[in-house]
Amino acid sequence: MTTAHELRKLSDEAVYTILYFYHIEEFPAAYLGTKYGVSLLTIEGIAKGHYRPKCYENFVIVESTLERRLKKQAEIQ
Repeated sequence: MTTAHELRKLSDEAVYTILYFYHIEEFPAAYLGTKYGVSLLTIEGIAKGHYRPKCYENFVIVESTLERRLKKQAEIQ
């Protein structure tokens, strides 16, 4: 079960790191939960944008910008 205490103990930097490793590097939620000392449900909630939605929104913006930039560079080469 996700608790407010679990969410409070995660800094924004930790949330961005979780998002990166979950979505980009495809680390399992269970591993990330153990690493950061939170429940599996907390990791899944962060990964889906249910918890810490502003961090999730910013992550999606940055990653989509980088993805477009990489596509553009690949087209040029």
